[in-house]
Order: sequence, then structure tokens, then C-alpha cells
Amino acid sequence: MSTLRSLSIGSVLLSSVCLLPGTASAYETSQCPVDPAWISNPSLPAEVKKSDSDGTSNFCDFYQFSTQTFLYLMSPSGQGDMRNFQKQASYPVLESNSDGTPADSCDESIVGPTLRTSLAKDMSTGQAGGGATIYAQDGNVVYYDVRFNKSLCDVTSSAVEMNSQNLINFPSGTMELKFAWKKLSQSEIDAATFVTQKQVLSGSPATLGLVGMHIAVATTDHPEFVWATYEHKKNTPDCTPARANTNKEWMFSSESCANGLPDSADEDDSCKFNQPESNLTSPTGIPTNICRVFPYGTGSSDLKAGENIADITQQNAELLGLLSKPETTPSMKTLTHYFTVGALWVTDITQSSGGIDVPNERGSLRLANSVAETDYQHVDLTADFSSNCFGCHNYKGTSEAVSNNITSQALSHIFTDIKIGQGLDIDVTSSTVIADNSKAAAICGGDETTKGVCEKSSSYLKWNGNWTNMNTSAGSVCGCTLSK
Repeated sequence: MSTLRSLSIGSVLLSSVCLLPGTASAYETSQCPVDPAWISNPSLPAEVKKSDSDGTSNFCDFYQFSTQTFLYLMSPSGQGDMRNFQKQASYPVLESNSDGTPADSCDESIVGPTLRTSLAKDMSTGQAGGGATIYAQDGNVVYYDVRFNKSLCDVTSSAVEMNSQNLINFPSGTMELKFAWKKLSQSEIDAATFVTQKQVLSGSPATLGLVGMHIAVATTDHPEFVWATYEHKKNTPDCTPARANTNKEWMFSSESCANGLPDSADEDDSCKFNQPESNLTSPTGIPTNICRVFPYGTGSSDLKAGENIADITQQNAELLGLLSKPETTPSMKTLTHYFTVGALWVTDITQSSGGIDVPNERGSLRLANSVAETDYQHVDLTADFSSNCFGCHNYKGTSEAVSNNITSQALSHIFTDIKIGQGLDIDVTSSTVIADNSKAAAICGGDETTKGVCEKSSSYLKWNGNWTNMNTSAGSVCGCTLSK
């Protein structure tokens, strides 16, 4: 299918909205303001506000929640040049062993690998699905790593313990963070336009620059997590630009291919937009051409598309204005080079995510990060599988008979890695009811031809011989342990 033909008319219309917002309006008159205190005195919000007259949260409330969270994570930590999200004691980085199995990410040290060139691996953090590997125009690969809030280390993985704690969802404040990084040249370092991270690559010190970031935060009112994504402004052009391309320095599109849009976005064109190869490991390679399919993750026919676009662009404009002020510290001023792509949540937590036309989802319904989900940007809301955040991270509503979003292993793709890395077993919900011991082995452990529940959940798991029905919200669960 042609990349262009796969776009809705709505995405073409919305591409006329400027991707890089201009001067912010005054805080007092904005319809969706950014509070200056989020920069001068950063803090994490505990809950999404409820500003509507009926006592519910509007779209702006969710975007303000996301912006405040982003600014806190990006604020200086007080420990050298690190930012808050880089504090290992608060947000451990997910580690793996050399064989791909989970290492202990909850201890005091980082000893295992943390970077990878693809989001697909034996560990179950492959949110991008196809495992695409992408290279910037300078030929450097994009690396990915994952962090989470330290308190996740203390959440039980036992269905029986969850039952005694009346626990069916991750605790409020649970946070998962996923980052996309590119190796920087000296001129890019000197320009100070990237959030950076020091790293050793192939035995040599290097500086990585942030090009994309996912933030997922659970609250009491929103156990499904509020999903938000951010990108560097020089990442990619729109596939259907509203005006001729004037940027000659896209990191993930050649000048000639960008100038050829929208025609060059056809899948048969030599530019091969959004057609990355998968699971490559070389640190350098042929540059990948990427364009953004749905600006702000929205089509004009989507539910409340106008409100969604207005609040995103207002937040971007407000934030740009505040960060550009002379008194802003250099480290925070760097954030003027990033923008909010969009956010996604559900409107009724008693109901599940997904379904044709995703009726319970709100915000940027076609949300995708161009450098983290390059080949998953064609989000079709009429399909059984809509490849937005909830397409891969399924949320079960509280009204469901089996509603435990911890044992499902579907909402979080790293919880298993964390628990197994700690040397613990983990309970996984079975879609088949386990009536007795005679059924458990085949369902949980499988046989020579059929994978059981544990191995289906993660390739490095095996059944530990235990199962239980003693948790109504979790249904039948299989006890799983490390198989290697």
C-alpha cells in the first residue's frame, strides 16, 4: 500500500497545523496554560485534574499532567549534569544479561547491558512490534533504553499476595519511561540542542542525544496509564507537508527526499520512507528516511480532533515561550528543541481499551513516535488491531470478570523483566481456565509442539509447577520462572 494512500484525509488537513509552535500567549489568557512553576519549582503531579463542570477531566487536564511530568523528569537533579530521570536511585535503567535474559535492575549498580539497537529482543519490551532498526542521516544507529520508578521493584508478582492486598492494577505513581538516543558529533554537542547521556560504546566514551521519549504514568483515577510521547524538532518531516520543505537538516530524512514529499512517501519510491530494516546490530548503517504519518497522532475525523490538536499546540507554544525567556537556565532552555507529539488515555476505567474505533480511548488516537514506532505509524482505528499505545499495551477495565492488569502481562511490558531480574517468579494469567492439576501442565508448560502460558508470555520463561485460581480478578494463573 502506498504510504500516501494509507493516510486519511484528516491527516492531510491537520498537517497544516504548524508542527513547531511559535510564540506563546500570556499564561493568564491561555485556554490551556503551562504553569511557570513547573519550570522554576518542578514537581510530579499526583493525579489528573478534573476541570470540567461535570467533575471530569478534559483534554487540557491530561496535557497539563503530561507537561508537568515531562518538565520534572527533565529538570536538573542536583547531581552533576544529570536530570531527574537519570537518577538511578529513583528511576533505575532496565538491564539485561548478555544472553538477553533480565538482569537485576533493582540493585544498586548497573552491570548488564542497557542499550539496544532495536526495541525487539528476548525480553518483552518490544513495544515497536517489528523490531525496526533506524539510522540517522549521519549513519549512526538509534539506541533505546528503558527506565522505571524504583517503587515498582516492591510490587508483588504473586497472584495470591495481590488478592490479599486487593491489588488489581499498578499502584498510583507507577511510571515507565522509554528513550531513543543518537550518538552526537562534536558540533552537535557544542550546539547544546540535545538532552544528553554519557555512554561507553564499543569501549570508547560517547555522548548520546535524546531524539524521542515515551512517558507512561499510572494514577488512581487512571490505572490504564496516561501515555505521552515527545520528539526532537529536527527528527522528521510530515509525510504530507502543508508547505514546501525548508528544513535542510532533518535527522531522519535526506534533503532531497524531504523536498520530494508528498510524492516521495510512496512505498515504491527510492526514498523508502518508513521502511526500516529489522533487528540490525551495527552501530552505523545506511540512513533511514522517516516521515510523520499523523501529525499529533490525530486525523480530522477522530473524536474531538479539534480539541485535541488545540490543546497540544497550545501546550507546545506556551512551553516554548516560557523556556525561551532569558532567565531560563541553559539546561532547561535545551527543551525548546523538543515538542509534545500527543497523549492517550481511556475515558472510563471500568471499560477496556481497544475495539473497533477505540470507543473508550481519548486524546491522540493514532499516537506513534516516528523514531520509536517508525513502521507502526499507520494506525487504522477501524481495524481489530489499532497500533497506537493501547494496541500493544492492552488495558482491562475494572468491570471485566478478569481485570488484573498486573498478572495479564499485557499492560506493562517490563514488569516481568523486573521481577525475573530480581530472582523472583511471576504469575501470569491464562486465557484458559485451569480446572485441576491434570490440565495445568499442558496449559502452563505446553508440550513439544505448543507453547504454554509462561513461554508465550516471554520466551525466557518456563512453568515452575504452580498454578492457582485463588484470585478472582486474575482468573487462572500459571507460576513462571526463568528457563535459562
